[in-house]
Amino acid sequence: MKINWKARMKNPYFWVGLAAVVMTAVGVSPETFTSWEILRQQLGELLGNPFLLGTALLAVLGVLTDTSTKGLSDEKQNKQKEGE
Repeated sequence: MKINWKARMKNPYFWVGLAAVVMTAVGVSPETFTSWEILRQQLGELLGNPFLLGTALLAVLGVLTDTSTKGLSDEKQNKQKEGE
């Protein structure tokens, strides 16, 4: 399994998608970003709640999955580009 991390890190849509699904999975509300204390409380709730942590990890997995290849790997796509 080979993921092209360099390409993903450069793609702003990867970061937007990742942030959005994690915030949704954790149940972040707009007032979370009004103080550092509330943000720390939310992080504590995430780490202390196995269900929230699991859904956040599944959300991240959903963003990492490349739908143009089987599984998480970008390998087939990379091999095709090399052959061009």
